[in-house]
Amino acid sequence: MRVNKRPTVIGLGGTLRPQSRSLWALIHALDAAHTAGADVDLLALHNLRLPMYLPDAPLSAYENNVAQVIESVRDADALLWSTGAYHGTLAGVTKNALDFLELLGAPYLDGKVVGIITTAGGDIAAVNAANALVHTAHALRATVAPLIVTIPNAADAFDERGRVIYSKRARRLDQLGEMVVKLALERQPHKNTGADTASLSVVYPKFEKDNSTPDA
Repeated sequence: MRVNKRPTVIGLGGTLRPQSRSLWALIHALDAAHTAGADVDLLALHNLRLPMYLPDAPLSAYENNVAQVIESVRDADALLWSTGAYHGTLAGVTKNALDFLELLGAPYLDGKVVGIITTAGGDIAAVNAANALVHTAHALRATVAPLIVTIPNAADAFDERGRVIYSKRARRLDQLGEMVVKLALERQPHKNTGADTASLSVVYPKFEKDNSTPDA
């Protein structure tokens, strides 16, 4: 019986706000991925302070923060993307970071799984931002995890320490973190991979109405 290595899951996201709710959600999902058997790393956009992407500029034209993103994404088995939603779609800082993935070159994210998380101040923008991230992931040839976590009215979804208040939202973030680990292992059986897939039991949730969460 082959013993598999632990998959690597990279979280990319948050906004430039120091207490970014999309970053809090990303950290929660990354913790779940780690518990499910993955090695994880966080690329917080607030800390990276990436420059604007310049089409046709080579990787050598940028500082080490850009190289860190490209190298981390290239080595990842799965990714978690999390963005805030501004003016009806994903935050510009997120789109700019994803534009840098052009520097990966073809086949870009082929063979990698992407899990998507979005937060918004209102009811609609989180869904629009999630749709935009799906299109971006597909354009980069990634496989999108079939559970997408959107958190509308995000100001009411976390406490002052960044913890998710509502249990259903916390469960969805947990399920997404577990799911990307399981899917990464399933998609790359040729690697000397590592967590035991039999131990990763992911429940694909039904999206029934939960009256305990506001506008979920």
